[in-house]
Amino acid sequence: MRKVLVFRHVPHEGIGTIEPFLKRSNITIDYCDLFQTSFIPQNLDAYDFVISMGGPMNADETERYPFLKSEREALSKAIHSGKPVLGICLGAQMIARALDAKVYPGRQKEIGWFPIQLSEAGKKDRLFRAINDFSPVVFQWHGDTFDLPKGATLLASSHLFPHQAFKCGDSVYAFQFHIEVTRDMICDWIKKGEEELKPLRQSVSAKKIVREINEHESSLQELSEKVYEELFSQIAITKASA
Repeated sequence: MRKVLVFRHVPHEGIGTIEPFLKRSNITIDYCDLFQTSFIPQNLDAYDFVISMGGPMNADETERYPFLKSEREALSKAIHSGKPVLGICLGAQMIARALDAKVYPGRQKEIGWFPIQLSEAGKKDRLFRAINDFSPVVFQWHGDTFDLPKGATLLASSHLFPHQAFKCGDSVYAFQFHIEVTRDMICDWIKKGEEELKPLRQSVSAKKIVREINEHESSLQELSEKVYEELFSQIAITKASA
C-alpha cells in the first residue's frame, strides 16, 4: 500500500480535497500534527510522498516553533533523495527554505479569490497542461513570500506576488495558493482569522470571499482534480488494479 506523510502546522489547515482523492486512489495518509507533537520522522523511506501544509507562522520562526527547523531538515532530506514533495502556502515557503531560498513578508497580504498567471513553463508542465484556463482563479491567504530557489522553475505568478508556484526537478512542487480548500474550510478560516482580518477591512471583505465561493468553487474543484491526477499519478493504485 502506498503511503503519504502530511505535515500539519495547525488543526484547521488540513489537506481538504486532497484527502478524498487519495482515499479513492487507495493511498494511505499518515498525519504528523506538529501542533501537538515534537516528533518528526527524519527517515522517510516508508513514505512515497510528503506534503507540507499551511499555517499562520513564518517559516523562520524556529525559536517560537522549534518543529519548523526539524521539518525543514526532513523536507531537505526528502527533496535531495528524489522523493515527491508538495508544499502548500507555508509548506511552499518551507520547501523554499529547505532549498536555501529566503522567505519574507510581501508588500501586502493576499487574502481571497485571485487569478494566477501560468508561466510558459507552467503551461507546459504536466500538472497544468490539461487545464483550459491558464489564468485560473484560486484561493489565497498569506502575507509572506519567497525567493525562487536556485535551479527552480517558476510555474505561476499573481499581480501581488511574482512567485506563486515553482518546481524543482520533476517531483518537488510548491504552491503559494490553495487549490485544496472547501467551502467549510474557507468559512472556518474566516472565523479563526477574524483578528487578522480586522485591520484589513478596507481591502479584504469576508462577506465578499464567502459570496464568491459560489462563483469559483466548481472551477477550483475541476482544476484541483486535474492537478491531483498528475501529481499523484506515480503512486496512485486504482481500485481496478488494487
